[in-house]
Amino acid sequence: MIVAFNLFEEKGSSSPSSTPMSLTTLVNMVKQNKIGEADVKGDKIIAYTKDGQKVETYIPKGYTGIIDEMIKDGVKVNASPDGSSDISSNGNWLVSMLISWFPVLLFAGIWILMMRQMGNGGPTRAFSFGKSKAKVYIEEKPNVKLDNVAGMDEVKEEVAEVIEYLKDPARFRKLGGRPPKGILFYGEPGVGKTLLAKALAGEAHVPFISVSGSDFVEMFVGVGAARMRDTFETARKNAPCIVFIDEIDAVGRTRGAINLGGNDEREQTLNQLLVEMDGFDTSEGILIIAATNRPDILDPALLRPGRFDRQIFIPKPDVKGRYEILKVHAKNKPLAKDVDLELVARATPGFTGADLENILNEAALLAARKRKDLITMEDLEEAIDRVMMGLERRGMAISPKEKEKIAVHEAGHAIIGLMMPNADPLHKVSIIPRGMALGVTTQLPIDDKHIYDKADLLSRIHILMGGRCAEEVFYGKDGITTGAENDLQRATDLAYRIVATWGMSDNIGPISVRRNVNPFLGGSTVMEGSPELLKEIDKEVQKLLSSAYEETKRIISENKEALSSVVKRLIEKETIDCKEFVEILSLHGVEVKNSCKQEESLEKKDAIEPEIDKDVVNI
Repeated sequence: MIVAFNLFEEKGSSSPSSTPMSLTTLVNMVKQNKIGEADVKGDKIIAYTKDGQKVETYIPKGYTGIIDEMIKDGVKVNASPDGSSDISSNGNWLVSMLISWFPVLLFAGIWILMMRQMGNGGPTRAFSFGKSKAKVYIEEKPNVKLDNVAGMDEVKEEVAEVIEYLKDPARFRKLGGRPPKGILFYGEPGVGKTLLAKALAGEAHVPFISVSGSDFVEMFVGVGAARMRDTFETARKNAPCIVFIDEIDAVGRTRGAINLGGNDEREQTLNQLLVEMDGFDTSEGILIIAATNRPDILDPALLRPGRFDRQIFIPKPDVKGRYEILKVHAKNKPLAKDVDLELVARATPGFTGADLENILNEAALLAARKRKDLITMEDLEEAIDRVMMGLERRGMAISPKEKEKIAVHEAGHAIIGLMMPNADPLHKVSIIPRGMALGVTTQLPIDDKHIYDKADLLSRIHILMGGRCAEEVFYGKDGITTGAENDLQRATDLAYRIVATWGMSDNIGPISVRRNVNPFLGGSTVMEGSPELLKEIDKEVQKLLSSAYEETKRIISENKEALSSVVKRLIEKETIDCKEFVEILSLHGVEVKNSCKQEESLEKKDAIEPEIDKDVVNI
């Protein structure tokens, strides 16, 4: 602002507003008493007429006659020694100084701005690239306890001795015991690896230092190793403590002989981690806990005894574990009396703790959207369907003919599920579109199965074939639809496993053909074996699928009339449960081999937790 003011001020004072007039004209104007005031600056005269007009002229050096004439005629004359006043001189000096120093000031400002950007808070931070980004919880230790971790009783027993060592290390040293330097938690995403690490720190009442593997990855060479050193230096200052490295596979991948791209920087960071883990003694009270869902790609040097001594697999919870997890997450949620958390646990096989928390959260949101005061079982079932299959698409335009074919398809799945004695109990059938599916048949297993016999697998194939067979029975071969695409893919894959992986075929015998999944070929599957063997496997698979298809079609043909009544009810209500489905079949004299098994469900519920209502329901 100062520079601009002085530049424009100088320009305004040096440039006249009008064309200079002749000296004779100015003298005549003075004699005619038209001039009221004049400024004399060296050889320049700026005169102002009584009308407010500004005129300028120049006088020869040493000529003062015009000035005497103006004074004689009463004109106010202001004089200065030269052409520029003191103020103008000072302004020009200031402008010159600013112009000289402006480039220096500009570069200094740019430098400070760059330092602030790199340091994120001040120029001094520009030299702190090697500082660790770990979050240290000292005064505010994690308030998570092992009671907050459910569904992994065996894992909690495994880490109990670590907690005892952090609380009382002298008891272990007396017997010569050495605690593990490092513990590696591995398992699928969402099983609770990070939660368990926080629970360890909360139980042991020691500082918890949390850092992610990606925090050590930098574009600058050597920064990752420097941050690793700083992390362990912080741990030594706060010992005894727990250092938790999440997603350690970001820096702990297997080292190779060929360096590609930024591989060298990552290997330097890994080498520094190996050195640091060898460098500290367990007597310092530092415990390293790492978590990953890819243990197969970690470097062997990282997993040897003396570094990560103990490797603990955290599996997905079973039905009892899911029930315990649901109780933990339901403590602060108002549940209605009809809520059956054991039924929710049965309906969510393969779900992790994070998935179950998401289901309860979705149910709470749905209940709030409907202006309810309590979360009902209807909200939980809708939340399960929403998480597993996606949002309802009730606004989807479906013609009555297509709706009927969808109902026939789903009813075919359901009736075969009731006719197969080894199948999981039927829960409900729905023709409401969700996500990519136009309809769904839901089965609820009583127990989680870990091994399957051949009868179980064949029952699954029959149920998968039920939709296509029902379409053929009702509409003929020309009336089958594309809705069975996913069913046929799953049935074929299951048949190949029965024959070529599990050795359950009488003709092929107990043989397993290796199947290599190459991720660089789009997940393609390759079976290794002689051409004759592979040809026999294909024939056996085709025979198994054809036999299951014919058997399924026979069952549906014998019960076509009863199935027609089910289809009509399904079109009217869009969703029917197992009990209503069985009642319709019984009206037509159809006897099912696999009931809804509600009695067994209640017995199982009592076996899991006799006091479920006392602990969970909170009105």
